[in-house]
Amino acid sequence: EVKNEVIIPFVSMHGSTRKMVDFLVDLLLREDITVKPFNLSRTDLGELATSLVDAATVIIATPAVLAGPHPMAVYAAYLVNALRPKLKFASAIISYGWGSKTLEGIKGMLGNLKVEFLEPVVVRGYPKEEDFKSLERLAGEIAEKHRGLTFPR
Repeated sequence: EVKNEVIIPFVSMHGSTRKMVDFLVDLLLREDITVKPFNLSRTDLGELATSLVDAATVIIATPAVLAGPHPMAVYAAYLVNALRPKLKFASAIISYGWGSKTLEGIKGMLGNLKVEFLEPVVVRGYPKEEDFKSLERLAGEIAEKHRGLTFPR
């Protein structure tokens, strides 16, 4: 069994990833989902590892760095993959400035997980109105998927 929780390890260099994470957190809280964002530049990785144990969903949020995920996001994805928690769903929030293989990198690093990968939100530059609509779609999909699960009391 998993808990009605979403874990969001994130890193933000210029504020766009943080803006999207904050927006998504608010949406998920309105759906009565427990959300635990972890700012990877300040997070105790033991706390992140512990939080993953019973969570239903993980969302890796990262800007692109040299066309791939930020090194801190790589480390978080590696940790998730190595721990192989009972997650049911995974996704990503990615911001980039030019060509990026970030999504492929994140998906490739989560290969040990037996999860359904939900459609990610990939944004060029600072998020715009349509990007926030994509985050609303992701939050709705997560809420719907979680409603289909049985959670411990």
